[in-house]
Amino acid sequence: MIASARGFADYFDGVRRRTVGFFRAIPAERIDWAPKAGEYTCGDIVRHVTATERMFVGAVVDGRWQYGGHDRALAPTREAALADLDAVHAECGARLRALGDAALADTRPALEQGAAPVRAWRLLLAMVEHEVHHRSQLASYLTWMGLEAPDIFGLGVEDVERLTASTAGRTA
Repeated sequence: MIASARGFADYFDGVRRRTVGFFRAIPAERIDWAPKAGEYTCGDIVRHVTATERMFVGAVVDGRWQYGGHDRALAPTREAALADLDAVHAECGARLRALGDAALADTRPALEQGAAPVRAWRLLLAMVEHEVHHRSQLASYLTWMGLEAPDIFGLGVEDVERLTASTAGRTA
């Protein structure tokens, strides 16, 4: 269970920083690229993550669901989409930091009508899982474009193998 709204907001700042690293890896001229017709474009993913952060935080803070959409007209360029993402994240972070910790244990309506109410802290966890899902989706897109996705924590698997071998007294 998440016990501190401020602590969660600080944690989510790190999640977002790592996500933005993936978003910045999108070549500006490929913001409208999608693997096939009917799939999200790279820009759609950025705009969708923006809209859903506002949606999840609105559900937690206000107790109501509202999805603003991810239409291209909202932020047609990579830089516009990233600027909107940053602005919404700052707004949502401030709202979460102002939320009393006790509210995290309160229930909120489920997104689907008729479903059981959900504790606010679970919605925040769902927001993280949702973002990580789309970060992974974008990592696949980058690979399909012939690009390399960023390392999640600045280390590649080769670095992890080398570091774990050296801590175990072995050399890689």
